[in-house]
Amino acid sequence: MNYYALFPTIVAVLIGLMGFFVLYKNRTNRLGITYFFLSSSLFIWLMCFSLMYWNTNDYEFSYFIAKIGFIGVICTPVCALHFILEFLNSRYKKYIVYIYISVLPAIIVNFLSKLIYVGLSNNFWGYYPIAGKLYFIALAQFMIIFSVCVYILFKNLHNTNFSAIKQLQTKYLVVAFAIAVLGSGDYIIKYPFIKFYPFAYIVVIFFSGIIALCIIKTNLMDIKLAVTKTVIFIILYLCVLGLPLFIGFKTNQWIISSLILFILSTIGPMIIRYFQHKAEKILLAEQETYQQLLVQASKGMVDQQDLTKLSKLIVRIINKNVKVKFVSLFIKNEDKDKFYCISSRGILTINNGKEIHSDDKIIKYMKKIKKPFFFSNIIDDLQEVFTSISDGINMIVPSILRDELIGFLILGDKLNQTVYSSQDIEVFKTLSNQAGLAIENCYFLEKSKKQQERLFEAEKLASIGGMADGMAHQIKNRLHQFSMVGGELRMEVENFENNYKSFVCQEPKVEEMVRYLKEISDSIGVNVKKTNNVLQGILNFAKTTEKDTYFSFFSLKEIVEQSLELVKVKHQKDNIPLVLELPEGEKLYGVKSQVQEVIFNCIDNSVEAISEKEEHLTNSLLSDFKDEKNNINFNPEIKITLQYVNKSARIYIKDNGIGIKTENQPKIFSAFFTTKPSSRSGSGIGSYVVKRMIVENHKGDISFRSQYGIGTTFVINLPMSKNVQEVEILSN
Repeated sequence: MNYYALFPTIVAVLIGLMGFFVLYKNRTNRLGITYFFLSSSLFIWLMCFSLMYWNTNDYEFSYFIAKIGFIGVICTPVCALHFILEFLNSRYKKYIVYIYISVLPAIIVNFLSKLIYVGLSNNFWGYYPIAGKLYFIALAQFMIIFSVCVYILFKNLHNTNFSAIKQLQTKYLVVAFAIAVLGSGDYIIKYPFIKFYPFAYIVVIFFSGIIALCIIKTNLMDIKLAVTKTVIFIILYLCVLGLPLFIGFKTNQWIISSLILFILSTIGPMIIRYFQHKAEKILLAEQETYQQLLVQASKGMVDQQDLTKLSKLIVRIINKNVKVKFVSLFIKNEDKDKFYCISSRGILTINNGKEIHSDDKIIKYMKKIKKPFFFSNIIDDLQEVFTSISDGINMIVPSILRDELIGFLILGDKLNQTVYSSQDIEVFKTLSNQAGLAIENCYFLEKSKKQQERLFEAEKLASIGGMADGMAHQIKNRLHQFSMVGGELRMEVENFENNYKSFVCQEPKVEEMVRYLKEISDSIGVNVKKTNNVLQGILNFAKTTEKDTYFSFFSLKEIVEQSLELVKVKHQKDNIPLVLELPEGEKLYGVKSQVQEVIFNCIDNSVEAISEKEEHLTNSLLSDFKDEKNNINFNPEIKITLQYVNKSARIYIKDNGIGIKTENQPKIFSAFFTTKPSSRSGSGIGSYVVKRMIVENHKGDISFRSQYGIGTTFVINLPMSKNVQEVEILSN
């Protein structure tokens, strides 16, 4: 077996696999694609030369393989330059295509002549190309391009526009390209007067490996630690092996030298582990400190019940302990259609209230990967949303709870310009999970509190309803007293006027007073009657007889009129623009008290919608409803229609009010959801109860169609199951 050929072959395969792996991980990233080009050219070069080493019996075939390998040799510097220009996002990268084209003449000349490779020399490791007259072009190209790459990278080592990650990447790339320059040795030994084993494949594996790690860049801090441990290992083992050999050569006492070697090789691993552990403690001391603090703090988050205080606590803990330039927390709003910034802290803060829609690509990406990721790792299309919000974003930490994205943290660079390690990422995962639980707990407590308040209000209303009869009796007693006082006042005034008629006629002031007292007495009587009618309307609505709790036939017109009177009282309006279109002899079948509550709720909602639309029009917010002279052109109307369809009564309640927004329509029949402004009454249980009455109690159906700004139509279907013949007669 030709061991000289084995190792280059292994390296070629590894580089090829790295190229495909990086491309798979970064297939939408131009940097990953350019690395694939670079690794492909390296693979062609090394694999072809390895085949030459293996095949020492067929000169012509090996010579042809060498010419193919030259494609990789000449393209590697160009691919490397392309990678650097892409990494730095240089404006010169648009010219790279011309540099690629410039190597085509050399490739053609190589295949058609012996000006590049004259032939092959047979060496102890196998066949190797001999440089021709124009081969110096390839050597010069390699040296110039790689030197330029090192220079450009070195110049950008302290670029203030770079993030901490990119600055560290630049440092590693400087090392990688500086190492790559050593590969020029393989170019030199193609000249006959210089001969040594081609070692560039060793250089290439370090060069390509460092670049691959920089692109993947999940744990750059771990690379630093790994390099440190490797250096410690090499230094100590050089001592373990070098000291006995030095003693052996100096004293020629190989027994003593072997004994020392045995002792050092025995205790060597323990010494190495000790120094590596010390190095790890030194490098990660600061990180371990704040990581422990973050873990402890995350456990106490669930005890916080106020969402605002919790959000401030989370960003303050991270900003203080991790020492980042800024940290911002985004959480989902109650409607779950947007994420908004609830708290931010640091040098480059994001304004509170900044929103990102749930359908945005970056939100979908977070839901998909469900773990922290580096901002520079994602494609430009995903970065657009955040680059418009803030600069210097380093890492994003999603908070996932039961496969649902609750919120996410945006972290900037660390103030000390170090990068986030794998331990940091694990701590952030724990922190984000605890934060998700704490946020959900706050939402639950807040929602529970609101529900308790609404239930309390509903209980108060129910209690007032239970006292309706007693209250009405007391009020009627007072009304009777006012009526008597008004009547007696008028009688006394009339008696005074009749007894002293001449006096009243002679004194204008007295006559005016008599007339005024008569008007007051009449006004008292009129208002007593109106108040009594209002009170009776409320009693009729609230009072449920035993008959009203059973299924029976009743008139829709009757319950509409009763509901209308109560709506007038509630909204303090003398006139409601309601139109009834009912067939002659109309009847409904159901529980009268429940259907009346349904009709009242629908009319009440229509009146609210009309009032809200009038406010919008007054405030010039809905200009579509104004005429050319900019005058309000709106005639409010509520229209109730009854039809008999397929053995069911179908009630249409239509209004031309404000309508319902599209995003709110799926939630209209949900408990405790209301679209009414806080200034108006609205517990959010009316529509929920209405649907249950129609669907569960009457086995019917209720639906609606609405367009915001135009109006809403509710459709109620009530089965007429008791007397089908009567329904058929009515429908005819």
